[in-house]
This record gives sequence, structure tokens and C-alpha cells, in this order.
Amino acid sequence: MSTSIVPLTAADRQRLLNVDLAAFFFDPTAYPVDVVTDHLDWARTFGATREGGDELAGIYTSFDMSVTAPGRLDALTRVPMAGLSWVSVHPDHRRHGILREMMTHHFAGLHDQGVALSGLHAAEVPIYGRFGYGISSLELELKLDRGTVFSAPSLDDAASKVTTRFVAADSDDAAEAVHELHLRCAKHTLGAVTRPERMARPLFADLPLTRQGREPWQVLLGHVDGQPAGYAVFSREAKWKGFRAKGKVAVCELAAVDPAMLLALARRLVDFDLTTSITIGGRGADDPLLWWAGGPRALGVTSCDSLWLRLIDVGAALTARGYSSACEVVLDVVDPICPWNQRAWRLTVDPDGVATCAPTAADADVRLPVQALGAAYLGSRTCATQAHQGLVTELKAGSVRALSRAMSCDREPVGAIEF
Repeated sequence: MSTSIVPLTAADRQRLLNVDLAAFFFDPTAYPVDVVTDHLDWARTFGATREGGDELAGIYTSFDMSVTAPGRLDALTRVPMAGLSWVSVHPDHRRHGILREMMTHHFAGLHDQGVALSGLHAAEVPIYGRFGYGISSLELELKLDRGTVFSAPSLDDAASKVTTRFVAADSDDAAEAVHELHLRCAKHTLGAVTRPERMARPLFADLPLTRQGREPWQVLLGHVDGQPAGYAVFSREAKWKGFRAKGKVAVCELAAVDPAMLLALARRLVDFDLTTSITIGGRGADDPLLWWAGGPRALGVTSCDSLWLRLIDVGAALTARGYSSACEVVLDVVDPICPWNQRAWRLTVDPDGVATCAPTAADADVRLPVQALGAAYLGSRTCATQAHQGLVTELKAGSVRALSRAMSCDREPVGAIEF
């Protein structure tokens, strides 16, 4: 029985949500269909149908995003990225190749449009590696006690000049302020994913039935000389035990234009009355908060995979980012799902960190699956490390080291925002 991939429109909202509900089994009364689908771009939203019926067997959408990647030498650069999301197959239609059809459709469409990267968050780890995605960043969740001391003496003076206030997230003014800061902060943050404007307002819409005792999302805004320069999106939950306050603070986004602003916001978040614990997600492996607080044993740390990246066009993707040193290496890329990628590519990087990557007939220096390039794209999971793990094969002595050094970065990427 054949599968067809068809475009969806706003008239298909409920059909789309029905598939997602069947796959992820949530309370439909908590997620009004018009609210939770308001940010979808219907030109990028598709469904899968099986021969002989118009019932949706699967769905997916993507968002027009970008990711902050290593730039020339010590700089950063923004690279366009399709953020794949809402990937669902109805349980009645599993193991019929529907997911593969949707992924192939997604890749072919991006290739036709000239989009070099696709990124996602994986609900289940085993799924997306087989489609060419590699884990490019890790996310740390930090659990802190109220009154945690952040020690950064050289930043104290600048942090003292920060003023803060918080407002309800579910408002036009808050959405505008957060989105502007979100874009500004991402320019200086390796691994940051930026969302399109169409997502800014619906993202923090208050859904009362999902709160389960929490307050609606709030936005903590940080200002310097009256100008906004950082924000945190948080929610508090009141708890009492033995007549003593045990409230919790959950922070889902925290961004700042510089370390002093980050320090000021963090100090404010661990100082709310009637709270005892603060959880901050989306942090990177070398996050300043971790070290200002004294290191991993000084607070609770949980890590998981964050952004998975997939090179749709090897040449365009490797040309778009910058490099930390000069190199010239021929890559034999293994990519059976995107046959236009599966060939030899010559990557040439000049002393300024500017690259060109083009097809070549020359003998390869390194053989690697496309997943390895996605994993190394943000500079964290180096090709040398992956070679040591048996994931990359060196064909010419010294080539992996040269490639690894060129693609590396002197900082770790942050965990990507949810999308």
C-alpha cells in the first residue's frame, strides 16, 4: 500500500492534532486546537495518507529558523536551519514506512529550496540517527537552592548596575520584548536556535489546564541604563511542608547579551520569597552558572541530548560556517538517504577561517557518515573524538586532526530552545 505526502492547511487543524494526540497521548482539553496550532506555517506543514483513504496516518511541520555556528576564527555566524517538529505517526499505521516517506519528503523539499541544515529535538533517541541526524549539542538542567551564591568578582560592578522587573508572559508587549532579546542574545551564543516572529506571541500563551498548580509563565527582564539586555522565562509553584514554604521556580529560557547580565538575572532568580529550589534548563556544558556556583557537586546537574543537526547539502552547510584554522581535506561522505551528498567533497579553509566545499574526483582523506558532520557542526563533538569512537575513518595520516582542529570552537554550544 503506497503512501502519499500531502500539504495541510488551517482547515486541517483538528485532523493534525488528532494524529499528534494519538502518538503522544495528552489531555486534549488542556490544548485548544486553535491556540496550540497558531504558530504553524501551513506552507511547511504536511500529512501522510495511505492508498485508498484520506485519513491522516502521519504529520510533520518545520519552522524557518537559524542556528548560531562557529564563524571565522573567534567569531560566530548564523546559519539558516529548518526546525523539524510535530513529527508523528498514528499508532494504527506504524511500521509501514510512513516516517521514512515523510523524512525523505522533508529532505527533498529543503534541497530544492536550497536550505542546507535541518534540526530537531528527538522525543526518542534511536529514531533520528538512522535518518542522518547527529547530536550537535547537550543540554544541562541545573537545580539550585534558594540563595545560591554565584561568585564572579570581576563582574560584580557591572551586574550591580542591572535593574530587573517581571511581567506576565502572555501579552503582546512581553512577546515583543522577549523576541527582540531572543534574537539579540542568539548572535553571541554558540548553538542558539532562533525562532521566527510568527512563534513569538503564541509561544507563551497561558494554558490554564497545563499548569497543575504553577503560576502562568512570567518574564524577568533585565535592563542596563533603561535598555533591555536579557531575560528569563519562569514560573513558580507554591508548596508548603510542615508550615514552611517549599516553593519551586522553573526557568525554561534564560538569555543575556553579556556575562554580567546573566549573573544579575541568575542572582534574582534564586532570591524569590517562599521558594527553596530553582531549576534552570537549556544550559551548556561549560555554562558560567555551573562554575560561578562552585561546579557540578555544588548543585544538581542533569544532562541530555539537545539539538540534532542534519546536513541537507554538505557543500553549502560546510561553506556557511567558519573555521578556527586553515586546512584542506577531501571528505568521503556516506549518506544513502540524500544521494546528492554521497560523494567526495573537497573542504578548503583559508587562514582567515573562510571555507569553500565543493564536489571533487580526488581520493578521500577522511571517510565519515553524514551524522558525524552534523555532530561536529557546532564545534563540540570533534571529528577526532568521533574517530577515536570508531565513527570516522582516517584514510590519510593527519587529516582527521587537521579537520578536527579547523571545525572546533573554544566554547561549548548551549542547549537549543524547544520547538
